[in-house]
Formats: sequence, C-alpha cells, structure tokens
Amino acid sequence: MSALAFACRGAVAQAFVSAREPVVGQRAPSFTLKDQNNNDVSLDSLLKKGPVAVIFLRSADWCAYCQLQLVQIQQNLKEIESSGGQIVAISYDSPQKIKLFADRRKITFPLLSDAGSKVIDAYDMRSPVSNGNQAGCSRHGTFILDREGLVRAKPYLISDQPRLLVDALDSALKEAQKPFVKANP
Repeated sequence: MSALAFACRGAVAQAFVSAREPVVGQRAPSFTLKDQNNNDVSLDSLLKKGPVAVIFLRSADWCAYCQLQLVQIQQNLKEIESSGGQIVAISYDSPQKIKLFADRRKITFPLLSDAGSKVIDAYDMRSPVSNGNQAGCSRHGTFILDREGLVRAKPYLISDQPRLLVDALDSALKEAQKPFVKANP
C-alpha cells in the first residue's frame, strides 16, 4: 500500500471517531484482561514501565490484516521496545483463539482477550458494522499512552508495509516519553 493510500485510509478512519472515544490529553480507561498465557495484564502495571501502545484489532482469528499486523509487530518488537514503550493488542477473541494464534505465530507481546467487549466499549472502539459472530469486534485503532495514562496520540496504523507501522509506533512511543504540553484552544 502506498503512503498516499495509508494517509487516505487514516482520513477515512477519522469519520468513524465518536464523541466518546478518548481524545489526546484525556486519561485512558483502565483495564485488566487475560493475555494469551491466561495471565492478568493491567494497564496500570504496564504504565509503571513506560508508555504503552494499546492496539485494537478486529480479530486475531479471522481478520487477515490483523494477523499480518501482529506478525509485523512481533518481527520488529525489539526495535519498537527500544523506544522505551510497550505494545498490547486487544480483540474480542476468546482466550483460546488468541492463544492458538499466538502459539502458531510465536507472538510474545500481550494479546488481550476482551471477550465481553467491555474495554472495546470503554474506548468506544466497537465496530458499528459488526453482527453475527463478529458482534462485539473492534474497529482498527491505536492509542499511545504516556506513563500517566494520558492519550498522547492516536495513529491510524493500517498498512501492509511493515516500516510504516514500525516507524509510526516507534515515533509515537518516543514522543509519549516527553512532557505533555496541552495545546491552546
């Protein structure tokens, strides 16, 4: 996908941003979810270690783009984490489905199961077009949080080119380590 298509898709995604979705400068909703190894992972414990990229994805089970994105992140995880940040991915998939995917693709960063879509709803990321077995799935979206849990950026990371994804995550996590400066209205 070209950089232009990447930018255009980001513009289209902005049409789906709702009034309830956390905005830059706002505290992100806290959560504790099970990861692919059945461990509780809390946002508060992650934030103690540094900035966090919270990536919402449709499904690690059936969404081919989500699967590609997770593999790209894993392949570049050391580089992304060298920025001092961490990655978590959240989907409505059951713990069993994310475990199968993580084991098969050797994903080591936390894949979190939000089977009841409570966190997806808290971030207002539920897909408006999901139904049937996709009911409760998330829209694609990323929130970059600083150590205080403030949303510092919301990059729209849809690209089949790994460098765009890695560079955007790396840059946003580095920026989240700097002091937050509230923009003047």
